[in-house]
Amino acid sequence: MRKFFSIVKESPGIGWLFSLFFFIFAPSAFSQPLFAERVHDTSLQVVIRSVTIDGNHLTRSSIILRELPFHEKDTLREASFRQMLTEGRENIFNTTLFNFVTLDTLPRDGSPRQMDVVIHVVERWYIWPWPFFEISDRNFNTWVETTDLSRLTYGIDLTIKNVRGRNETLKVPVHFGFNQKIGFSYKIPYLDRRKIIGMAFGAEYNRNHEVIVETHDNKTVYYKDPDQFPRQNLYAFAELLVRPSFYARHTLHFGFNGWFFSDSLLRIPGYAADSSNYLNYFSIGYQYKNDRRDVQFYPLTGSYFDAELAQNGLGLSPVNEFFIKTNFRKYLQLYNRWYFASGLTVKVTFTPQPPYFMQRGLGYGREYVRGYEYYVIDGRDFILWKSNFKFALVPQRDMSLDFLRSPKFNKVPYAFYLNVFCDVGYVWYDGDQPDPTNDLRNSLLVGYGVGIDLATYYDIVIRLEAAINGKGVPGLYLHFTAPI
Repeated sequence: MRKFFSIVKESPGIGWLFSLFFFIFAPSAFSQPLFAERVHDTSLQVVIRSVTIDGNHLTRSSIILRELPFHEKDTLREASFRQMLTEGRENIFNTTLFNFVTLDTLPRDGSPRQMDVVIHVVERWYIWPWPFFEISDRNFNTWVETTDLSRLTYGIDLTIKNVRGRNETLKVPVHFGFNQKIGFSYKIPYLDRRKIIGMAFGAEYNRNHEVIVETHDNKTVYYKDPDQFPRQNLYAFAELLVRPSFYARHTLHFGFNGWFFSDSLLRIPGYAADSSNYLNYFSIGYQYKNDRRDVQFYPLTGSYFDAELAQNGLGLSPVNEFFIKTNFRKYLQLYNRWYFASGLTVKVTFTPQPPYFMQRGLGYGREYVRGYEYYVIDGRDFILWKSNFKFALVPQRDMSLDFLRSPKFNKVPYAFYLNVFCDVGYVWYDGDQPDPTNDLRNSLLVGYGVGIDLATYYDIVIRLEAAINGKGVPGLYLHFTAPI
């Protein structure tokens, strides 16, 4: 960490950018009150006489009412009530159960201070048997040369949301062919009447003909065995979920990993934890989230914070990895159709460099510097800062598809955004066998560019970005999640 901050100190421009980030984000990360103040001693007050729901054919009313910061018979300041209506609509939409959510207020008996609240929702389609298809060759063109069907991975990723109308989720991946997987997971957000405590559990079995075994020239190197499965894994987990308020979530995680590594993998230096073909270990972790984003899948305003502590390997296991990881994100509307977003991710590992198959630096999932999508930077610790200036080319609009009769599909919200972005990252690596070709380790990573985003219903995001990295290499990249 000292090496990184010395680089920041020697680079006034980078230091100024980080100072700007903390100035914008840090003061407001926890400053928003959870509830607006209820009053009984002012003439500018509203009495909520009733709350009704329309459109929830499957979803239980209690799931929707859980997201409201007010209740029937509450007496509230008028300004607080208007803010609560906005928060309630955002909370209900962020359950991901509905395509559209509106909250209407109706004066009762002609009195502007006596209000009936009506919640209108349009439920989503909840059963998604997504087909899965993957070519195990480097790309489609190399596969066409042989058209070897035995090198295909195919199957279904079945997701069923809102099971029993209680916002429960069942996932069942079933993959056959070259790389195989079968498993399930089930999430129950609420077990108690107050809707605070929930749980999740699941298990998964994987076996692979092709395995990433090392990093060379900042890119992954694969080992393939078309006749056997050099790596197999059985994973099981259970989670305790606690949501004491609208925005705070606590997760306590317990996991088990059972690995099998072939002799060929064990001969690769640093790949596994020891020389045994079988590796079993337990893990435990805790995560706290505080999520105040207006729309979680593509936020424009609000803030997000999480902190995770994880220990992989308990007792006498040869695996011993303890790390802390945290994310800070802030979203601002600067003026009219102009927006700014910034996010900081930090991971610090307090144990020695883990074996290669467990290393996760930058280049995995959403944790990458834009412009370095084709690279991986392995290491024990990393820091990543992303920033975006955004202009709404087409603010959210609705398009009607009259040829579709189902209300779950015939009204399509969409919006287009133009982005200018800059990312900065750094990965620390102190392994015993550093590869000199992996020169992105222990060096400052900078990427910048422009992009255009499409955000539409069912949490679909399509991003096309043109970026230049610190090597001066330009690229055009396609992504399917929000940039920050």
